[in-house]
Amino acid sequence: MEEYINISICIPAFNEQRNLREAVEDLIKTLSSYVQKLDIIIVDDGSSDSTPQLAEQLAKGHYQVRVVHHAKKMGIGSCYRDALALAQGDYFTWFPGDHENSAQEFILCMPHLRKDTVVTCYHRGQDPRSLLRHFISQSYTWLLNKFFRLNLKYYNGLTVFPTFVLRSLNLVADGFLFTAENLIKAIKRGYKVVELPAPLRGRLCGKSNALTFSSVVQITKDIFKLLIWAKN
Repeated sequence: MEEYINISICIPAFNEQRNLREAVEDLIKTLSSYVQKLDIIIVDDGSSDSTPQLAEQLAKGHYQVRVVHHAKKMGIGSCYRDALALAQGDYFTWFPGDHENSAQEFILCMPHLRKDTVVTCYHRGQDPRSLLRHFISQSYTWLLNKFFRLNLKYYNGLTVFPTFVLRSLNLVADGFLFTAENLIKAIKRGYKVVELPAPLRGRLCGKSNALTFSSVVQITKDIFKLLIWAKN
């Protein structure tokens, strides 16, 4: 692990007025004593509730927090890329605005951080979601492994990248495939991947947007774009 860690964290948030404050405060409380600089970038993805106002309040109350607003919903992948463009840290990751994950996952990642290494968490055996969600997640992982000839345990976990690596990958996914795209492109570039088991906290309020019709359509489109990229 590097002695001084500067990390930027994107928080995509679409209508997360009930969860966003806890997500931000979890990151600050958990990580502030472990990193030299914590750079949190909330990206409000065209929310129609009070998420935009709450994000601004959090930025005023915490010097570690900055805010980007989308005038309309552009997708979680777009949120990720916009935050990446502004990132000041040597490492970059994301943290869901619904606070489904715990910031403790990043503590597990820190001993493994290197300039040639990507560190990701998986939740197999420690996932409180329904059996249907388990089946969908496992099927999704199996398909991506088959499509891209890999053997990863999970593609949707919190993943910490050296920032310069991400900025070299030409990321294009707008939907939830963005986590898989990052991993696949980094692996194909020859970067090492460390996979770590971590419990999933579970979402306490609201419903996930990952399996809505529009999200599934976007994932399908992004998979085709990634397959075309892999063939070139």
